[in-house]
Amino acid sequence: MSEENNVEDTSLAGIGIADIVLACNIIDLATQRGAFKAAEAAQVGACFEKLVAFVKANTPDEETPAETAAEV
Repeated sequence: MSEENNVEDTSLAGIGIADIVLACNIIDLATQRGAFKAAEAAQVGACFEKLVAFVKANTPDEETPAETAAEV
């Protein structure tokens, strides 16, 4: 029984690529609106760059429709 509860808790607390992309968008928007002080800009930028790099590294390449049709 405890395993079932643990699985449910983990799935509810999981973070997906879409969540990280959303965080990147929030950081970008907050930066554009001047939500951060100049002294904080380097830290915010470094965090943003790490998140973007993670998303790029963990997002599978999408095949173009032409490639898919050629394979079939």
